[in-house]
Amino acid sequence: MRKIELDYQKNVRDIGGLTGFNGKKVKEGRIFRGGFLGHVSRKDIAKIKSLNLTDIVDFRSPAEFTDRPDHKFKGVTYHNFPVLDDSMDNDLKGSNEFDDSNLLWFLGGSTDGYGHMCRIYKESLATKAGTKAYKEFFKVLLKDDKRVVYFHCSQGKDRAGIAAYLLEIALGVSHEDALNDYLLTNEAMIPRLENMKKQVKNRPFFNEEYSKAMDEVFAVEVDYLNSAVKEANHKYGSIMNYIKDILEVDVEKLRKIYLE
Repeated sequence: MRKIELDYQKNVRDIGGLTGFNGKKVKEGRIFRGGFLGHVSRKDIAKIKSLNLTDIVDFRSPAEFTDRPDHKFKGVTYHNFPVLDDSMDNDLKGSNEFDDSNLLWFLGGSTDGYGHMCRIYKESLATKAGTKAYKEFFKVLLKDDKRVVYFHCSQGKDRAGIAAYLLEIALGVSHEDALNDYLLTNEAMIPRLENMKKQVKNRPFFNEEYSKAMDEVFAVEVDYLNSAVKEANHKYGSIMNYIKDILEVDVEKLRKIYLE
């Protein structure tokens, strides 16, 4: 898996190279995951252009999509497939761009970041909005065999993290390898988290409990992703059943296009 080094957005990588169905490898240079592409330097723009993208899929809310848009690259088709329904639309606001006034609001006044994130992951698969978003995502991938797709949310860790897991499982990647890819996000998020803590450590609200809540909200955890997997297993029998029966993915065609 190749990491794409950008000046601002540190959580970008090519999922190519993972081992999929029957030992075949996911093709490199075809599917990239990451965070939003709004803060891009000239060097970043050149790197992204070199990827020859055909599509950018954005899982953020319409407000995020409009207020903090991606840089516009010529020849690229942009898609906005919001994962969260209206009742959850604000739930990931605190994980987008940190505002020291909004973390407790984001958590509903509590400091249970762990429980809150597990609920968001579980509900991302259970709601109509999440199902529609991920179904549309696979439609883009399956449009033809010429797609080069970059998909993202804000930081590329939650909404995009679930999308990456679903895609990798559909391609026959093992749960363990898909989970390891998911956890790579912490290489980007933990240094950012430490910087955020430095910004607020002298504020009156900052204490050990608040610091722990920040850890739980801004990093990724095995239990977060597993809560989504367990929800799929409970409701549909397996994550693959969810992919095939609910998202209506032609898994055979997907593997033919993206495995080698």
